[in-house]
Amino acid sequence: MSTTQGAAAGDRGSTLGLIAAIAAISVAGIGFGHSIPLFSVLLERYGASSFANGLNTAVGALAVLVCAPIYPRLIVKVGMRRFLVSSIVLMVVSYGLIYVAEEAIWLWYPLRFVFSVGASGLFVGSEIWINAAADPARRGRVIGVYSTCLALGLALGPLMLNVTGYDGAAPFIAGALVFALAAIPIALAPPPSVDPDSGADRILPLLTRAPVTFGASAMFGAVESAMLVFLPLLALDAAFGERVAAQTVTAYCLGSLALQYLVGRAADVVGIMSMLFAMAAGAAVSAALLPLANDRLPTLFACAFALGGLINGISTCGLTLLGDRFSGSRLPAAGTAYAFAWGLGAVTGPAAAGLMRDAGGPDAMMGGIVVALVLYAVAALLRRGSAFP
Repeated sequence: MSTTQGAAAGDRGSTLGLIAAIAAISVAGIGFGHSIPLFSVLLERYGASSFANGLNTAVGALAVLVCAPIYPRLIVKVGMRRFLVSSIVLMVVSYGLIYVAEEAIWLWYPLRFVFSVGASGLFVGSEIWINAAADPARRGRVIGVYSTCLALGLALGPLMLNVTGYDGAAPFIAGALVFALAAIPIALAPPPSVDPDSGADRILPLLTRAPVTFGASAMFGAVESAMLVFLPLLALDAAFGERVAAQTVTAYCLGSLALQYLVGRAADVVGIMSMLFAMAAGAAVSAALLPLANDRLPTLFACAFALGGLINGISTCGLTLLGDRFSGSRLPAAGTAYAFAWGLGAVTGPAAAGLMRDAGGPDAMMGGIVVALVLYAVAALLRRGSAFP
């Protein structure tokens, strides 16, 4: 085989790998979008308090914090494909066991933990695969496609419940089948090679070395988790009613779905750090305008739409920056640190937002979010020339 033929074969393999990884996470996204309302509704039916229901969700972020540090070594030891397939198996098995647990609510916590171990492994492995296979000159666009496909899957997932309903085994069988389907593209495509030294880096030194890069994941985890919980309540505070409260979440998700490819493409053209600053600054403005909607419904939806697109844009730019600054043997550890930072944000963000809302009302909560976004935007601006921002 000539050098040209080898390069072409390598390009085809990378492209096939990208398609497989994006397809797998997109299919799994449908399952995630299906599981979130399913679990919440069933726990409430079984008599769980709001605190217990929220705590069950928080277990998912806790699983990321506990297990993320060991993922690089596992990937090195078993290989990328086996790692991803094993993650999917964990999700499918725990999904079925949650159905079996039914009203034994105490069992939902360890099972949700196991489910989230598999889910976080799938995310970490897929993002490492995508960053390793993406052409550096087009990485932003590739990450934008990935983010768009994931958002589409998350948006489609709840619609499955219109078909399966919440009763009996049907929703759990459908969800488990969706997750199992995610293994098919992974099994068919050649995974990226994993360097034996990939598990050597520790997470905490990486977090401090590139605070803006990993801060993007933490900021996304914190603000998005808080918004998905409190955005409907902000609509109720403004006396819009329950129907509008649900529609604000839809507007937020549509913003995420609509803008990510454009964000990734712009990052390739104007630079990742410039786009990261623009996303954080724009999100701060949108968050500041949200409490001013009052009885102006178009303003509420416009702010929710913009906030969804810009907050997710921070994650898109951060993941692009991760692949740009960390490559080769350092990418698995960096990808795991990125997931770990998300877990930190997802655990602390909703709790902090809730405390601010209890202490000073919705305006105080949104004011705290605006301050956090402004500080992050300033940090992105100050570290634009750093080798590891």
